[in-house]
Amino acid sequence: MGTAAAIALWWAGHAPAASELITAAVLYIVTVIGLEVGFHRHLAHRAFKARPGLRAALLAAGSMAFHGPAIWWCAIHRRHHTLSDQEGDPHSPRLSGDGVWGKLKGFYHSHMGWLFAAGSTRPENWRDRVKDLYEDELVLRLHLQYYVWLILGLLIPIAVGGFVHGNIFGALMGFLWGGMVRIFLVNQCIWSLNSLCHLIGKPRFRTRDDSKNSFTLALFTFGQGWHNNHHAFPSSAYTGLKWWQIDFGGWVVWILRSLGLVWDVRKPTPKMIAFKELYTSLETKAVDREDVP
Repeated sequence: MGTAAAIALWWAGHAPAASELITAAVLYIVTVIGLEVGFHRHLAHRAFKARPGLRAALLAAGSMAFHGPAIWWCAIHRRHHTLSDQEGDPHSPRLSGDGVWGKLKGFYHSHMGWLFAAGSTRPENWRDRVKDLYEDELVLRLHLQYYVWLILGLLIPIAVGGFVHGNIFGALMGFLWGGMVRIFLVNQCIWSLNSLCHLIGKPRFRTRDDSKNSFTLALFTFGQGWHNNHHAFPSSAYTGLKWWQIDFGGWVVWILRSLGLVWDVRKPTPKMIAFKELYTSLETKAVDREDVP
């Protein structure tokens, strides 16, 4: 609704100013880094360790994305990896039946419908998957402060818009573009990982799910579009495994590591990648020969 209001105002002659677009872009970058580097790679998969101040900053930024509190988010994501595209996966597009209607239902469920299903958002024993995070005092504190950071993520663009334009309408435009439109775009890109990256594309590695790679989504999700790579090596701090696979999140980790702010960064070795590729090649050939069921 906020995005629709912003577009309607634009149509009526109130186009976003440079300040609104810059604020939206900066907050998009900050919040996606918070989600992808902080919530996802650091917390959910423990791909690296980080200093307390950096951890707090990443979790605060991720909370501004409006994707739920950190510990809950990690619990759902860990369940997704454990049961990926199998019964019990919170947001698989593959469990809604065959045919066109089944695929449409699957797409809707995996993209956003699962957020309205109690069995997906509060699966049985979901807290058991994140006991380590509940025992982490800093993570628990940021988790409980979720709405504080979420509201701050809306107040920042309001303040910038009001300051630049010097009136309430400027504050409203800041709220719409730096708040609502930015959240809408982040949501659509991240949700597309659950839906499109399990439906469209070609996997590089053989995994037990239907994860796919997407160059386009990798750009907008800062590397998570290399979804099949991620499912093949979920604990890796880097998803771009080829030189041409753009992974902004991995670059952020590399910079932080160079600055001494993170350590114990996990990454598959060339031998691990080669072994996975060999396994994929042999299994594909076996299937082509119908040697395996």
